[in-house]
Amino acid sequence: TAYGVFKALVENRLQLTDQVTISEHAWRAEGSRTFVRVGTSVPAEVLIKGMIVQSGNDAAIALAEKIGGTEDAFVQMMNAYAKQLGLRNTHFTNSSGLPDPGHFSSARDIALLSRAIVREFPEYYKWYSLREFVWNDIRQQNRNGLLARDPTVDGIKTGHTDNAGYCLVSSAKRAEMRLISVVLGSASMKSREVSSA
Repeated sequence: TAYGVFKALVENRLQLTDQVTISEHAWRAEGSRTFVRVGTSVPAEVLIKGMIVQSGNDAAIALAEKIGGTEDAFVQMMNAYAKQLGLRNTHFTNSSGLPDPGHFSSARDIALLSRAIVREFPEYYKWYSLREFVWNDIRQQNRNGLLARDPTVDGIKTGHTDNAGYCLVSSAKRAEMRLISVVLGSASMKSREVSSA
C-alpha cells in the first residue's frame, strides 16, 4: 500500500496536503488503527504516518480509496506494481494486509518490495524511522523496537496477525551498505527483534 501511495505522490496524483474523507469502510477497519473518525477529513500526510508508524488499517484503506476511488481498484494497482517489481509469490486482496485466503507474499518478495521503496522513494522512506507521532491528541508509537536499540536501523515495518505471527522487515544503513532483513512467523514481538538484530 505504501508503495502505491508513494507512486501517487511522485506522479502528482496525490499531494501530502490533500484532505482525505474517512469512509465508513475505512473507519470500521479491524486490527491496528490510527483512530480517524468517519466523515472527517484528514491530511494525506497524517494518514501516511498513521499507516507506517501505527500500522493503521483505517489509514491504509482511506488512502487506497482516495487514490483508487475504491479499495478494490487500488488493490488492482497493487497487484500490477507487484508484477512490475517481479514479486512472483505475492497477491493482494486488500490494502490493510488483514488475513484473506488470496492474500499472500513471501520473504523474498517482501525484501524486494522493501528495497524498491528505499531506492525509489528516499524522500518518503524517512517516515519509517519515526518513533512516534501524535494525531487527535493520541500519541502513537512505532512497534519496531530496533529503532530504539540500534542507531543504524531506519525502518521498515512490523506486522502481526494470528496466521502470520509476529513479523518484522528491518533495514539498516551501515557505512555504505544497506541491509534488509525479513523475519516472518515469530512467536512474539521480542523474538522477531532478536531474530532481526
